[in-house]
Order: sequence, then C-alpha cells, then structure tokens
Amino acid sequence: MPFHAAVGARRLQLGLSLQQLAERSGVSTAMLSEVERERKSPTLRIATQIAEGLGCSVSDLLDDAATPRLTLRRRAERRTLKDRATGIERHSLAPTLLSHGIEVVWYLVPPGRASGKFAAQRRGVLGHLTVVRGVLECRAGAERVRLAAGDSLDYPGDIQHEFRNPGARICEFVLVTDASHVSS
Repeated sequence: MPFHAAVGARRLQLGLSLQQLAERSGVSTAMLSEVERERKSPTLRIATQIAEGLGCSVSDLLDDAATPRLTLRRRAERRTLKDRATGIERHSLAPTLLSHGIEVVWYLVPPGRASGKFAAQRRGVLGHLTVVRGVLECRAGAERVRLAAGDSLDYPGDIQHEFRNPGARICEFVLVTDASHVSS
C-alpha cells in the first residue's frame, strides 16, 4: 500500500479526523490532506511526525503487515521514501521485524545534507547505526560524533537526534531501532 493510502487508512482505522491527527502530529491539516491525496510527498521529518501522530513508525506506513515464514524482497520491491528537498533516501530493509519492535532502515544521504531533527522516542528505545560508505555526523542530544565507513554507534532513542553528511560523497548507513523490550 502506498504511503499516502496507508496514512489515510490508519487515520480512519483510529477514528481520527484530519484536525485530530494534525494536533497529535504537529503537521497542518492542509499538509495532511495533500499527503493523503498524494498531491504532496512529505519530507522524512514530516513523515516521521505523521507516523508518530498515528502511533506507529514510518516503516509501518510503508510496509505490508503480512509475515510469512520466508520473505524474499528484491531490491526493486523495497519500500522507499525519498525526501525531494534533501535527496535523502530511506529504504525499509526488514518489514517483518516491525511487528517485533525492530526497524531496520538503509539511508542514503547526499553530500552536505541533513535529516533534520528526529524527535525523542519512548524511554528504553535503542538506536544502532553502522556507516557502510562515506562520512556521517550524528548529533544526539548535546553530543556530536563523526563516523567513517565501518564505524558503528549505539545511542538511546529517547533523545532528539539528527544525521548529517559532512563529506563530499554520498553517505550510506544502516540504522536499527529496537523497541522490542519497551512496553506500549
């Protein structure tokens, strides 16, 4: 199901009006309406705010809920969200783990671009990232860390964080968010 359709379906499933979702997410009713009608493609930050307002992750809105025993997903079938303003791509890699509270995402960040600030998640959520190619600067709370290819970073998800590529080439990293042990 496309992102715009998943947003509308989840909102209706929760019995929320556009106004109620706007209040919960901090995204204007006009923008929500445009997203649901597929007239606008949200930035990663806006998509994250919408998902949080719906009580789920962006990947929940990108991926099917089916969990067969063996799931093969070819590269061309991968659910992807690309921020038109920044060029940042977000690829969901393991949608079957979402029902277990684990999200695995592959990011491609063009040179000089930043993700924007991600809001703090629930206490106990853990983040882990590994840089595959390029250079990445991670800001988590008041701390700033620079990572190169092969470097990994663990951080608590309950602090505001942001990712930026300070390099001259594309940066690719895999981000794992683990909320599997956090009660709802």
